[in-house]
Amino acid sequence: RETLLHVQTSETDISNIEDTPVVLFNENIEVPWQLSGLANVFEEPYDPEKNKLYLWTIPRCGSTSIRRIASHCLGLTMASEAGKGDVGGDSLQVVEGNGMKYVNVDMSNPNGIAHAKELGVGGWNKVDMVSSSYLYDGAGIFDPDHKGYMIAMFRHPIERAVSLFYNLKSNKAYAEQMVTLSTVEQYSRSSLVENNWMTRFLSNSLSGELTPEHEAIAKEVLRTKCIIGLLQEKVESMRRLEMLFDVKAEKSQRRYDCQEKLWYWDWPGKNRHEQVLEGSEAWNRLYEQNSFDIRLYEYARELFKAQGKLFQTSVTEE
Repeated sequence: RETLLHVQTSETDISNIEDTPVVLFNENIEVPWQLSGLANVFEEPYDPEKNKLYLWTIPRCGSTSIRRIASHCLGLTMASEAGKGDVGGDSLQVVEGNGMKYVNVDMSNPNGIAHAKELGVGGWNKVDMVSSSYLYDGAGIFDPDHKGYMIAMFRHPIERAVSLFYNLKSNKAYAEQMVTLSTVEQYSRSSLVENNWMTRFLSNSLSGELTPEHEAIAKEVLRTKCIIGLLQEKVESMRRLEMLFDVKAEKSQRRYDCQEKLWYWDWPGKNRHEQVLEGSEAWNRLYEQNSFDIRLYEYARELFKAQGKLFQTSVTEE
Protein backbone atom coordinates (compact mmCIF):
# COMPACT_ATOMS: atom_id res chain seq x y z
CA ARG A 1 0.00 0.00 0.00
CA GLU A 2 1.07 3.61 -0.41
CA THR A 3 2.28 5.52 2.61
CA LEU A 4 3.02 9.18 3.08
CA LEU A 5 6.73 9.79 3.54
CA HIS A 6 7.76 12.61 5.83
CA VAL A 7 11.15 14.15 5.21
CA GLN A 8 12.81 15.78 8.21
CA THR A 9 14.91 18.83 7.47
CA SER A 10 18.36 19.22 8.97
CA GLU A 11 20.26 22.23 10.22
CA THR A 12 22.85 21.80 7.49
CA ASP A 13 20.32 21.55 4.67
CA ILE A 14 19.23 25.16 4.23
CA SER A 15 19.53 25.46 0.48
CA ASN A 16 15.86 24.76 -0.19
CA ILE A 17 13.03 27.24 0.23
CA GLU A 18 11.24 25.12 2.85
CA ASP A 19 14.35 25.18 5.05
CA THR A 20 14.99 28.91 4.72
CA PRO A 21 13.15 31.21 7.16
CA VAL A 22 11.80 34.44 5.73
CA VAL A 23 14.12 37.29 6.69
CA LEU A 24 13.29 40.99 6.96
CA PHE A 25 15.86 43.60 7.96
CA ASN A 26 18.34 40.83 8.84
CA GLU A 27 15.93 39.21 11.29
CA ASN A 28 14.03 35.96 10.94
CA ILE A 29 10.28 36.44 10.81
CA GLU A 30 8.28 34.54 13.42
CA VAL A 31 4.83 33.07 12.81
CA PRO A 32 2.31 34.93 15.00
CA TRP A 33 1.45 33.09 18.21
CA GLN A 34 -2.23 33.00 17.26
CA LEU A 35 -1.36 30.27 14.75
CA SER A 36 0.34 28.00 17.29
CA GLY A 37 -2.63 25.64 16.99
CA LEU A 38 -1.55 24.76 13.44
CA ALA A 39 1.06 22.07 12.77
CA ASN A 40 4.39 22.80 11.11
CA VAL A 41 3.94 20.77 7.93
CA PHE A 42 7.64 19.99 7.41
CA GLU A 43 8.31 19.05 11.03
CA GLU A 44 5.07 17.40 12.15
CA PRO A 45 3.71 14.54 10.01
CA TYR A 46 -0.04 14.44 9.58
CA ASP A 47 -1.59 12.19 12.22
CA PRO A 48 -5.37 11.72 11.86
CA GLU A 49 -5.60 10.76 15.54
CA LYS A 50 -4.22 14.14 16.58
CA ASN A 51 -4.75 16.48 13.63
CA LYS A 52 -7.75 17.78 11.77
CA LEU A 53 -7.45 18.95 8.20
CA TYR A 54 -7.98 22.70 8.11
CA LEU A 55 -8.95 24.03 4.68
CA TRP A 56 -8.18 27.73 4.52
CA THR A 57 -10.68 28.83 1.89
CA ILE A 58 -9.54 31.46 -0.59
CA PRO A 59 -12.47 32.65 -2.75
CA ARG A 60 -12.52 31.48 -6.39
CA CYS A 61 -9.61 29.07 -6.02
CA GLY A 62 -11.32 25.67 -5.99
CA SER A 63 -12.08 25.44 -2.27
CA THR A 64 -15.75 24.70 -2.95
CA SER A 65 -14.69 21.70 -5.03
CA ILE A 66 -12.38 20.47 -2.26
CA ARG A 67 -15.17 20.74 0.32
CA ARG A 68 -17.65 18.92 -1.92
CA ILE A 69 -15.20 16.15 -2.73
CA ALA A 70 -14.33 15.71 0.96
CA SER A 71 -17.96 15.64 2.07
CA HIS A 72 -20.01 14.26 -0.83
CA CYS A 73 -17.46 11.85 -2.31
CA LEU A 74 -15.26 10.81 0.61
CA GLY A 75 -17.81 10.88 3.42
CA LEU A 76 -15.77 13.18 5.69
CA THR A 77 -17.60 15.12 8.39
CA MET A 78 -17.16 18.88 7.96
CA ALA A 79 -17.13 21.86 10.29
CA SER A 80 -17.77 24.77 7.92
CA GLU A 81 -20.51 27.24 7.00
CA ALA A 82 -22.72 24.27 6.05
CA GLY A 83 -24.07 24.09 9.60
CA LYS A 84 -25.15 27.72 9.92
CA GLY A 85 -28.81 26.77 9.62
CA ASP A 86 -28.49 24.27 12.46
CA VAL A 87 -26.56 26.37 14.99
CA GLY A 88 -28.11 26.24 18.45
CA GLY A 89 -27.89 24.50 21.76
CA ASP A 90 -24.87 23.87 23.90
CA SER A 91 -23.57 20.66 22.36
CA LEU A 92 -22.08 19.51 19.08
CA GLN A 93 -24.09 17.30 16.75
CA VAL A 94 -23.46 15.71 13.37
CA VAL A 95 -26.19 16.62 10.90
CA GLU A 96 -26.81 14.63 7.72
CA GLY A 97 -28.38 16.29 4.71
CA ASN A 98 -27.82 17.16 1.06
CA GLY A 99 -25.58 14.14 0.67
CA MET A 100 -23.09 15.20 3.33
CA LYS A 101 -22.33 15.12 7.05
CA TYR A 102 -21.59 18.36 8.85
CA VAL A 103 -21.45 19.76 12.37
CA ASN A 104 -23.97 22.25 13.76
CA VAL A 105 -21.54 25.20 13.75
CA ASP A 106 -20.93 28.14 11.41
CA MET A 107 -17.27 28.73 10.52
CA SER A 108 -17.99 31.55 8.05
CA ASN A 109 -17.59 34.44 10.50
CA PRO A 110 -15.63 35.25 13.71
CA ASN A 111 -18.68 35.06 15.99
CA GLY A 112 -19.64 31.65 14.65
CA ILE A 113 -16.06 30.43 15.03
CA ALA A 114 -15.93 31.68 18.63
CA HIS A 115 -19.10 29.71 19.39
CA ALA A 116 -17.63 26.61 17.74
CA LYS A 117 -14.52 27.00 19.89
CA GLU A 118 -16.64 27.18 23.05
CA LEU A 119 -18.26 23.89 22.07
CA GLY A 120 -14.84 22.26 21.56
CA VAL A 121 -15.13 21.51 17.85
CA GLY A 122 -11.34 21.51 17.42
CA GLY A 123 -10.89 18.47 19.64
CA TRP A 124 -14.10 16.61 18.78
CA ASN A 125 -13.23 13.24 17.28
CA LYS A 126 -16.26 13.17 14.97
CA VAL A 127 -14.96 16.10 12.92
CA ASP A 128 -12.64 15.21 10.01
CA MET A 129 -12.15 18.60 8.35
CA VAL A 130 -12.58 22.25 9.29
CA SER A 131 -13.05 24.93 6.66
CA SER A 132 -12.95 28.72 7.01
CA SER A 133 -11.60 31.86 5.34
CA TYR A 134 -10.82 33.42 8.73
CA LEU A 135 -7.41 31.85 9.23
CA TYR A 136 -6.55 33.30 12.63
CA ASP A 137 -9.99 32.84 14.20
CA GLY A 138 -10.19 29.31 12.82
CA ALA A 139 -6.73 28.38 14.07
CA GLY A 140 -7.88 29.33 17.56
CA ILE A 141 -10.18 26.31 17.83
CA PHE A 142 -7.16 23.98 17.91
CA ASP A 143 -4.72 23.27 20.74
CA PRO A 144 -1.31 21.59 21.15
CA ASP A 145 -2.95 18.16 21.52
CA HIS A 146 -5.30 18.63 18.57
CA LYS A 147 -3.50 20.70 15.96
CA GLY A 148 -4.97 21.79 12.68
CA TYR A 149 -3.23 20.66 9.47
CA MET A 150 -3.62 23.58 7.08
CA ILE A 151 -4.25 23.06 3.38
CA ALA A 152 -5.18 25.67 0.77
CA MET A 153 -5.70 26.01 -2.97
CA PHE A 154 -4.05 28.95 -4.75
CA ARG A 155 -4.68 30.70 -8.05
CA HIS A 156 -3.00 33.62 -9.79
CA PRO A 157 -4.46 36.70 -8.05
CA ILE A 158 -5.48 38.47 -11.26
CA GLU A 159 -7.24 35.34 -12.57
CA ARG A 160 -8.93 35.07 -9.19
CA ALA A 161 -10.02 38.72 -9.30
CA VAL A 162 -11.52 38.32 -12.76
CA SER A 163 -13.35 35.17 -11.69
CA LEU A 164 -14.69 37.01 -8.64
CA PHE A 165 -16.00 39.81 -10.86
CA TYR A 166 -18.06 37.39 -12.96
CA ASN A 167 -19.23 35.59 -9.85
CA LEU A 168 -20.47 38.86 -8.33
CA LYS A 169 -22.21 39.73 -11.60
CA SER A 170 -24.29 36.56 -11.31
CA ASN A 171 -24.94 36.93 -7.56
CA LYS A 172 -28.36 38.47 -6.85
CA ALA A 173 -27.12 39.76 -3.48
CA TYR A 174 -24.76 42.12 -5.35
CA ALA A 175 -27.16 43.07 -8.17
CA GLU A 176 -27.57 46.70 -7.06
CA GLN A 177 -23.85 47.26 -6.51
CA MET A 178 -22.84 45.60 -9.78
CA VAL A 179 -25.45 47.21 -12.04
CA THR A 180 -23.06 49.95 -13.18
CA LEU A 181 -20.04 47.66 -13.41
CA SER A 182 -20.35 45.92 -16.76
CA THR A 183 -16.64 45.35 -17.43
CA VAL A 184 -13.65 44.10 -15.48
CA GLU A 185 -11.98 47.48 -15.98
CA GLN A 186 -14.91 49.27 -14.32
CA TYR A 187 -14.81 46.74 -11.50
CA SER A 188 -11.06 47.27 -11.06
CA ARG A 189 -11.73 50.98 -10.43
CA SER A 190 -14.56 50.38 -7.97
CA SER A 191 -14.68 50.06 -4.19
CA LEU A 192 -15.72 46.41 -4.56
CA VAL A 193 -12.36 45.25 -5.88
CA GLU A 194 -10.28 43.34 -3.35
CA ASN A 195 -6.89 44.54 -2.16
CA ASN A 196 -4.28 41.83 -1.55
CA TRP A 197 -6.82 39.49 0.07
CA MET A 198 -4.37 36.63 0.76
CA THR A 199 -1.65 38.78 2.31
CA ARG A 200 -4.18 40.50 4.55
CA PHE A 201 -5.75 37.29 5.86
CA LEU A 202 -2.38 35.56 6.28
CA SER A 203 -0.94 38.49 8.24
CA ASN A 204 -4.19 39.26 10.11
CA SER A 205 -4.27 42.80 8.73
CA LEU A 206 -7.68 43.12 7.12
CA SER A 207 -7.52 46.91 6.86
CA GLY A 208 -4.93 49.65 6.64
CA GLU A 209 -1.76 49.95 4.60
CA LEU A 210 0.32 46.84 3.97
CA THR A 211 4.08 46.84 4.57
CA PRO A 212 6.97 44.49 3.80
CA GLU A 213 6.48 43.03 7.29
CA HIS A 214 2.97 41.88 6.40
CA GLU A 215 4.28 40.24 3.26
CA ALA A 216 7.08 38.53 5.19
CA ILE A 217 4.66 37.19 7.80
CA ALA A 218 2.36 35.87 5.07
CA LYS A 219 5.25 34.03 3.43
CA GLU A 220 6.50 32.54 6.68
CA VAL A 221 3.00 31.28 7.52
CA LEU A 222 2.81 29.53 4.15
CA ARG A 223 6.33 28.12 4.48
CA THR A 224 5.76 26.56 7.88
CA LYS A 225 2.03 25.99 8.23
CA CYS A 226 0.42 25.28 4.85
CA ILE A 227 0.17 22.40 2.40
CA ILE A 228 -0.02 24.18 -0.96
CA GLY A 229 -2.35 23.23 -3.79
CA LEU A 230 -2.37 25.04 -7.14
CA LEU A 231 -5.41 25.34 -9.36
CA GLN A 232 -2.95 25.45 -12.26
CA GLU A 233 -1.70 22.00 -11.16
CA LYS A 234 -5.01 20.28 -10.49
CA VAL A 235 -3.86 16.71 -11.08
CA GLU A 236 -0.81 16.84 -8.82
CA SER A 237 -2.63 18.94 -6.21
CA MET A 238 -5.43 16.38 -5.95
CA ARG A 239 -2.92 13.52 -5.79
CA ARG A 240 -1.34 15.12 -2.75
CA LEU A 241 -4.65 15.93 -1.07
CA GLU A 242 -5.84 12.37 -1.69
CA MET A 243 -2.92 11.09 0.36
CA LEU A 244 -4.22 13.11 3.29
CA PHE A 245 -7.90 12.36 2.66
CA ASP A 246 -7.37 8.63 2.16
CA VAL A 247 -6.43 8.16 5.81
CA LYS A 248 -10.08 8.52 6.80
CA ALA A 249 -12.08 8.39 3.60
CA GLU A 250 -14.27 5.58 2.42
CA LYS A 251 -12.84 3.65 -0.51
CA SER A 252 -15.23 2.66 -3.28
CA GLN A 253 -15.71 3.01 -7.02
CA ARG A 254 -18.55 5.45 -6.33
CA ARG A 255 -16.11 7.63 -4.40
CA TYR A 256 -13.61 7.73 -7.27
CA ASP A 257 -16.28 8.43 -9.89
CA CYS A 258 -17.75 11.21 -7.74
CA GLN A 259 -14.34 12.73 -7.12
CA GLU A 260 -13.34 12.71 -10.79
CA LYS A 261 -16.64 14.27 -11.82
CA LEU A 262 -16.38 17.16 -9.34
CA TRP A 263 -12.69 17.90 -9.77
CA TYR A 264 -12.29 17.53 -13.53
CA TRP A 265 -15.72 17.81 -15.15
CA ASP A 266 -18.27 19.52 -12.95
CA TRP A 267 -16.26 22.00 -10.92
CA PRO A 268 -18.82 23.82 -8.69
CA GLY A 269 -19.08 27.55 -9.23
CA LYS A 270 -16.85 27.70 -12.28
CA ASN A 271 -17.38 30.61 -14.61
CA ARG A 272 -16.62 30.52 -18.31
CA HIS A 273 -15.37 33.95 -19.30
CA GLU A 274 -12.73 35.75 -21.29
CA GLN A 275 -9.37 36.30 -19.62
CA VAL A 276 -8.01 39.80 -19.10
CA LEU A 277 -4.98 40.43 -21.30
CA GLU A 278 -1.71 41.22 -19.57
CA GLY A 279 -0.81 44.87 -20.14
CA SER A 280 -4.41 46.00 -20.55
CA GLU A 281 -5.84 48.75 -18.37
CA ALA A 282 -7.86 46.23 -16.36
CA TRP A 283 -4.80 44.00 -15.86
CA ASN A 284 -2.64 46.91 -14.71
CA ARG A 285 -5.20 48.14 -12.22
CA LEU A 286 -5.77 44.66 -10.81
CA TYR A 287 -1.99 44.25 -10.56
CA GLU A 288 -1.80 47.44 -8.50
CA GLN A 289 -4.49 46.12 -6.16
CA ASN A 290 -2.78 42.72 -5.81
CA SER A 291 0.97 43.35 -5.99
CA PHE A 292 1.61 41.78 -2.57
CA ASP A 293 -0.55 38.78 -3.45
CA ILE A 294 1.18 38.27 -6.79
CA ARG A 295 4.57 38.01 -5.08
CA LEU A 296 3.02 35.73 -2.49
CA TYR A 297 1.56 33.51 -5.21
CA GLU A 298 4.97 33.12 -6.85
CA TYR A 299 6.37 32.13 -3.45
CA ALA A 300 3.55 29.59 -3.02
CA ARG A 301 4.43 28.07 -6.40
CA GLU A 302 8.01 27.51 -5.23
CA LEU A 303 6.74 25.96 -2.00
CA PHE A 304 4.50 23.67 -4.05
CA LYS A 305 7.57 22.34 -5.84
CA ALA A 306 9.47 21.88 -2.58
CA GLN A 307 6.58 20.08 -0.87
CA GLY A 308 6.68 17.32 -3.46
CA LYS A 309 9.13 15.49 -1.20
CA LEU A 310 6.43 15.24 1.46
CA PHE A 311 4.24 13.30 -0.94
CA GLN A 312 6.59 10.72 -2.32
CA THR A 313 5.25 7.20 -2.07
CA SER A 314 6.74 3.87 -1.22
CA VAL A 315 5.42 0.34 -1.18
CA THR A 316 5.39 -1.32 2.21
CA GLU A 317 4.45 -4.78 3.36
CA GLU A 318 1.12 -5.21 5.09
